[in-house]
Amino acid sequence: MLNLIKSEILKIRSTQVWFWMLVTAVALTVLFTLLSVLTISSDTPTDQIDYYGIFTSGAGAGVAMLVLGLLALTTEFRQKTITPSLLATPNRWRFLGGKTLAYVAIAFVYGLICLVINILLAVLCLHLKGFPVSFGHGASGGIVKEFISFVLLAFFGIGLGALVRNQAAAMVIGIVYLFIINPLLAGIPWIRKAYPFEPGGALGVFNSQHASDIGTSDIPHLQPLVGGVILFVWCVGLLLAGGYLSLNRDIS
Repeated sequence: MLNLIKSEILKIRSTQVWFWMLVTAVALTVLFTLLSVLTISSDTPTDQIDYYGIFTSGAGAGVAMLVLGLLALTTEFRQKTITPSLLATPNRWRFLGGKTLAYVAIAFVYGLICLVINILLAVLCLHLKGFPVSFGHGASGGIVKEFISFVLLAFFGIGLGALVRNQAAAMVIGIVYLFIINPLLAGIPWIRKAYPFEPGGALGVFNSQHASDIGTSDIPHLQPLVGGVILFVWCVGLLLAGGYLSLNRDIS
């Protein structure tokens, strides 16, 4: 398995996709961090500064992690490299497992880089605006959750890509769901009762500071940790479903 993971990482490094995805993730991190700090009025009292929001603003770069995961298998099918890949590793579950671990490892590195940039840039901007720097108010825990959410989004993308296979369709489905369908589900009566239990809703719950941050009279209030568990279950479920269908469909 270790050799398989190394092989998959070599595949990623052999193209420029890894570089441009990293540039995209970093650019989004910088953009959202700057927006979170520079929009604070200079006369804002210190006790009203949303430090949690500032130090988790880089979570917006999660879309780059999602796309990174979507590319894992869809690129193989699009470029017709899936056949030689499976000839080298005939056990498709082993192949899927190795690819998943390789891309999760890449997402781990990307997430760490984005996290460091988010923190350093936020500290610098706060200092330049004359505000004190504080990792209280749950900010330190939020940083950890932001990092985990990066990895989970990449994992989610891998599963979705395995299930859909077509790269263009997977990209459209993933991005449209995350930015259009998911917010709509939170606003539709009756349907929004299940909002925290679908992937995007679970991600929102996980990244929230308190259980009360996401939830109304008809949306269940779930603890952030519960949201993370739900999202992880979705990731595993999609990957298993995608792997099962891949095992039972012609790959050519």
